[in-house]
Amino acid sequence: MGLTATSSGKDFELAPMGVHPSRCYRVIDLGTQTTQWEGQTKRSHKVMLTWELLGDERMADGRPFSISKRFTMSTHEKSVLRPFLEAWRGRAFTPEEIAKFDVTGVLGAPCLLNITHDQGRDGTTYANVAGCMPMPKGMPKPEAVNPSVKFDLDNPDMKLLESFGQKLQATIMGAEEWLKKQRGAERQPGEDEPDF
Repeated sequence: MGLTATSSGKDFELAPMGVHPSRCYRVIDLGTQTTQWEGQTKRSHKVMLTWELLGDERMADGRPFSISKRFTMSTHEKSVLRPFLEAWRGRAFTPEEIAKFDVTGVLGAPCLLNITHDQGRDGTTYANVAGCMPMPKGMPKPEAVNPSVKFDLDNPDMKLLESFGQKLQATIMGAEEWLKKQRGAERQPGEDEPDF
């Protein structure tokens, strides 16, 4: 059974450390987010991938553990996403593949995830995705437990959005794309976009 840690007054079960057969079951478009890092403000399009860990270890209620990782939506060779995907595939992208890569293509894809535990500044222990690799040949692919989910800010599924936790909803609703759509919905038909 995983460790139980406390965060914001809520108990949650931490995904166990180690290498786990997994399957990507959520691809969530987080839109353009503003972040602060070492005194600099950056704006970048983010995506969140979520996997279910499908080994023998399960949460207390029998469901599989899940873990997420956020990436900047870039396949540049110096990005974090591209080498992560290449490690998952077990091979580099060709120029043709990377030029038209659709991140939602990873939905349902199996892999082995390496999970580590790190301690935050507040003393809370967090589970992190430290690495990913393809399933070894001959190893059975894990059966899906959770349905595959895709959330796209260009065409948001409001019912799906409402099923997300409050923190994830707030992140999505803080995206530049979401705010722009909301401003557009508030304008009366025939009104022009402001010039400023």
